[in-house]
Amino acid sequence: MVITSISLFIYGIGTVTSLAMTYIEGARRDKSWDFYRVTGIVLCFFWPVLVPLLVLATAFSSFGLQKRRASPMSFGRQKTLG
Repeated sequence: MVITSISLFIYGIGTVTSLAMTYIEGARRDKSWDFYRVTGIVLCFFWPVLVPLLVLATAFSSFGLQKRRASPMSFGRQKTLG
């Protein structure tokens, strides 16, 4: 329960920070609320989810690479088009 609360708090900090930066950027440029500005605001809620997914994908990818390097059967067996 505590880990969930901490995770949601960190997610909220990232979301609020990106929302504030996106809003301030649009306000400084005196932009109207067009499709791209609204899309940027909406995407602020989703990008923090991608960061842990990227970390997990990188971790699993490097783990698989280490397993392939340790396997003696994988050396010298490369597929060719011929």
